[in-house]
Amino acid sequence: MIFVAKIWTSTKPCLSLLSLCFLLTTFATAADETVIYTFTGAGNGSYPDTSLVSDSAGNLYGSTIAGDEFGGDYGYGIIFELVREKTSWTYRVLYSFTGNTDGGSTNGSLTLDSNGNLYGVVSTGGDYYKGNVFELSPSEEGWTLTVLYSFTSGSDGGYPLGGVIFDKAGNLYGTTNYGGLLSECSGVGCGVVFELSPGLGGNWTETILHSFTETEGALPNSGLVFGTKGILYGTTLAGGTSMRCQGSPANGCGTVFRLVPSEGGWTETTLHSFAVADGSLPQGVTYHAGKLYGTTILGGDYVWGTAFELTPTKSGATLKVIHSFGSGMDVTQPTGTVFFGKKGNLYGSAYQGGNSACNGYGCGAIFELTPNGGNWAESILYQFTGGNDGGSPDSTPVGGKKSTLLGTAVSGGANGYGVIFELPQSY
Repeated sequence: MIFVAKIWTSTKPCLSLLSLCFLLTTFATAADETVIYTFTGAGNGSYPDTSLVSDSAGNLYGSTIAGDEFGGDYGYGIIFELVREKTSWTYRVLYSFTGNTDGGSTNGSLTLDSNGNLYGVVSTGGDYYKGNVFELSPSEEGWTLTVLYSFTSGSDGGYPLGGVIFDKAGNLYGTTNYGGLLSECSGVGCGVVFELSPGLGGNWTETILHSFTETEGALPNSGLVFGTKGILYGTTLAGGTSMRCQGSPANGCGTVFRLVPSEGGWTETTLHSFAVADGSLPQGVTYHAGKLYGTTILGGDYVWGTAFELTPTKSGATLKVIHSFGSGMDVTQPTGTVFFGKKGNLYGSAYQGGNSACNGYGCGAIFELTPNGGNWAESILYQFTGGNDGGSPDSTPVGGKKSTLLGTAVSGGANGYGVIFELPQSY
């Protein structure tokens, strides 16, 4: 199925376990942040809640979520582009989802190929209204959306949430939140890891690499990452070997898993099952120098989330909590995973905490974790106010072409629909 959208260009001007080391440095002020776009709702989109992706020219691509009033021509979200000019940015909507066979409610970051095509997932709509994997391609007439696969929520999975990634051969990999073994997770399935392979005539074939059981992990909701030798790593939001725990939508506090390829298929290993003290509801992982780094949105010493380091071994893995969020004026509920900077520091976002704004819960922040003699020190790079600067960042910040940090805040802004921001933080 192919859908075509004309490019619309906004005329709105751009505006400008348990080792713990806890250290808060100076909170940044509003002067340190530049708002590069303020969402206006309706056709321009509202509430950006996924990470940005950048092309070689420094242009940015992202999406907004869906809902009755959440933006786009049909209320089901959009894909947008921000073109970097010398001193400003130009915003344009590339595609507005209808919520029908093309899908709706984008989830996870977009993936960009060498030809400028964008790939992603939507968790609603599709042929069976269980979500799609799509490709969005540029042309002289506009941008064309092609559905690569529509899920049924049967053994093939359903409701993809974490985006997709490419291997060197051009195959796509991702996860679904439900489906798979329908005898698991109260009869709806605990989710799958899938591969999509391109074929003749533009057709793509799905292969299920693994269907989860509840003790292995349930409800994967974040993207996958590659390690060495084609090994895949990811997280599940719930499940595992611990009992039902804080905030979990199913039994277990979530897991980190590994999938190893071989001639006979893929072998899944649960590397770690969270148990509240070390975290609950993991938000994805980043692979760096043979180790995995990530966050949990709850759990830890102060129950408001953790950042962790996981060292895989042949038989399993060793997890170390490198920060527990929520002490004093610290931020709470880290969302997304973490971004590893060039200097070896970790960067991430927290949804709440840090001040008394935003209904008393705090408006969230961008934080940095710096390694220091085996421990990690936390610095708050920017504290959101919930005003024109935005609030409640809900995705991982990324590194920009000019060594700045770029990200989205799902609320706040001059119109209350969220912002895209830039921080002058050299990473």
